[in-house]
Formats: sequence, C-alpha cells, structure tokens
Amino acid sequence: MARPRKRKTQASGRKLTRKTQNKHFKRAPLVNNKIISDNWDRKATLRQNYQRLGLMTTLNKATGGLEHNGEEEEEPEVDLDKLSPEEISRHLGPGQGLIERDEEGNVINIIVGKDPNEFDSDEELPSVPAKTDVVRALEEQAANAVKVERHQSEGEIRWVKELIEKHGDDYSAMFRDRKLNINQQTASQLRKKCQNYLKKNKQ
Repeated sequence: MARPRKRKTQASGRKLTRKTQNKHFKRAPLVNNKIISDNWDRKATLRQNYQRLGLMTTLNKATGGLEHNGEEEEEPEVDLDKLSPEEISRHLGPGQGLIERDEEGNVINIIVGKDPNEFDSDEELPSVPAKTDVVRALEEQAANAVKVERHQSEGEIRWVKELIEKHGDDYSAMFRDRKLNINQQTASQLRKKCQNYLKKNKQ
C-alpha cells in the first residue's frame, strides 16, 4: 500500500506537457502558378514576395499590418473657386456634393462627387507598363490562355430539348414549370442553357 504523498505523485491530476519540436512539419508547397512558384522566396513573407514580384496581395485598400513612419501625408488644400465643375466633382468623394447659389440664395448648380474607381465605359483605360519580368510573363500567359469550353451532358441536352418543345422561347414560363424545372433555375440561367443548346444544334 502506497503512502499518501506517493499516491499523489502516482495519480496526479496535473498532466505534464512538454513542448516538442515538430520534426514532421513541412511548409506547404506553392500549388499555384508555375511562374510565381519559380520566383518565390521561401524565407520571405507573402507580402514581401508579392511586393518583390510586382504583384498586389489584395485589391482592397490596406486595413492594417503595415509599418508607418509616424508622418501622415496631408492633402494640399484646393481652391474650388478656380476649378471647373468637372474638376470639382473629382475632388469631392463619392456621396459628397456641392450646391452653387446666386446672391439671392437660389440654387444655380449641384455638383456631385465621382467615385475614383468608377470609369466611363467610353474612355479607354491607359495601359500600364509591366514593372517586373514576372508580371510580363504572367500577362503573356494570361493573353495566350486557352478558353475552356463547357459541354452540355446528354441529360442536360434532353432536359433543355423538353423545355424548348414545351415552352419555345418563353423563359419565364420555363422558370415557373415545376415539373421540368425541378432545380428551380432562374429565367436567365435557363436562357443561357437553351441558347447554348440551339447554337450547338445549328452547327
């Protein structure tokens, strides 16, 4: 029979844990683009690698995690009286506006701020030159990429054929058809499938 003190050490409630080095830990290989993986520095962070390769980690603006030198950049003051209405709308932020009034207080003009990310469809965007060899190689790869064409299965072809035979080109009726449209596909989805089927059959 063990003594009380010995019993405490033998059946202790505390579990002894030791931090051990995980010898089986391996960094996950880069399973993305071959051009990027060939130029990837495993010792650098993701942000550092992307910066070196001339890529962006995210298309959204920074939300923290960047080093600041403590000096905040102050935007220069703009004299709006000397600017044209088009230039004023560029200086105003989205959702902001400026009301022009005459001496009597009547509204002459309302200038609404433009979103800087919003481009007119008519205006051609200026082509930005590629900064690094990696970016040039990626752009060339994207330009020469082969478009993968989706083929309709035999079951889908039969189903689309039934829809066209029953409803013709009335896609809203196809959408409301409970018996044939069992997956509740929208009218635009059905239109797309029917147009693909008709295009293939014309050829």
